[in-house]
Amino acid sequence: MHSISKLLLCLFTLSAADVAAQQVLAVSPLDRQSREGSSFTHFPLGRADARMQTLHRDIPAGTLISGHAYRRDAIGVRGQVDGFTSDLSVTLSLSPNLPTQASTTFANNVGANPVVALPRTVLAFPPTQRPALDPTATFELLIPYQVPFLMPGGTNTLCVDVQVFGNASATGTNQNLSIYVDAHEHFTDGRSEQAGFRTGQGCVAPGQTTACYSAMSLWRLPTSNRLDVSVRNGVPGNAAGSTRAFVMLGSSQAGAPWPTRPDCPFWSSAEVWFPLVGTTNAAGDYDGSLTTLPTLPPGFRLWCQAGTIDLATVAMSFSDAVTMVTPALGTLPIPVSRIINSTDHTATTGTVSYAVPVMAFF
Repeated sequence: MHSISKLLLCLFTLSAADVAAQQVLAVSPLDRQSREGSSFTHFPLGRADARMQTLHRDIPAGTLISGHAYRRDAIGVRGQVDGFTSDLSVTLSLSPNLPTQASTTFANNVGANPVVALPRTVLAFPPTQRPALDPTATFELLIPYQVPFLMPGGTNTLCVDVQVFGNASATGTNQNLSIYVDAHEHFTDGRSEQAGFRTGQGCVAPGQTTACYSAMSLWRLPTSNRLDVSVRNGVPGNAAGSTRAFVMLGSSQAGAPWPTRPDCPFWSSAEVWFPLVGTTNAAGDYDGSLTTLPTLPPGFRLWCQAGTIDLATVAMSFSDAVTMVTPALGTLPIPVSRIINSTDHTATTGTVSYAVPVMAFF
């Protein structure tokens, strides 16, 4: 095993430009400005009939808002998401409720003197492609307002109230669509999940016909980090229990092949190797967690790769690359919440959640 101190040194010496946040947009949740969200959502743009409010405590005072936008999720789907139109309206106000006090009754979250920033309008949204790296560089799904809204001085909660009346796409009219908008979930204990972005391609393990791949999520916990690892199409497990999974962590991307398997590239600089507890199953799959990680500094890009090996025969495989920016603890109190009725824009009530779309205000 390589020393963890070498990895930490590499992380601390990375260029600040690699993790610099975009400065031209006010992003909410603010901690997702330069990081991919932990999930995705089809709310509100993917719905044919819906109402969604989002409550934001992290929009700076004095911001003149002329529109908001959503960005394409980078994790959930690799292909193109087709273009569509949405028939919607947007109303803004200063909510009397904190995000953590959001009411299931929509009217209770609306402040005095609400502004119809965008009267009912049909907007066209372009097709989006999966980015080359997470997060998506631009917020492609733009909703420009007809009436701007000025955030006053002091700390306030902005209520963004979106009503969707219908939509149209190549699949038809007024159908629910899979839009894959980037989203992030907050937790009341401050933990934060950073989903990994898969790229490259792994190699085929002996006994398999499909390349090995993996999915990873890095959790920032109050006193440690945890890496959840799932491997598929690895070396098949056996009765002897001699198969193992492992994970490599690196501070940069690499491409050199394993000496005895030129078809198995190192996608990670692999400063640190960790064995994972347990064995692969008969299909060559593994699901587990690496819980021995120290607390990694936030804001640095890791390049990770999983692998499997049979300790008796030395049959092995490497997965594709998984990369993510190391997370900080989540902001507390939780700065953004969502209230959604996904089937009826005329509804008076919805469901409160801390899983929110990542939004930019411009």
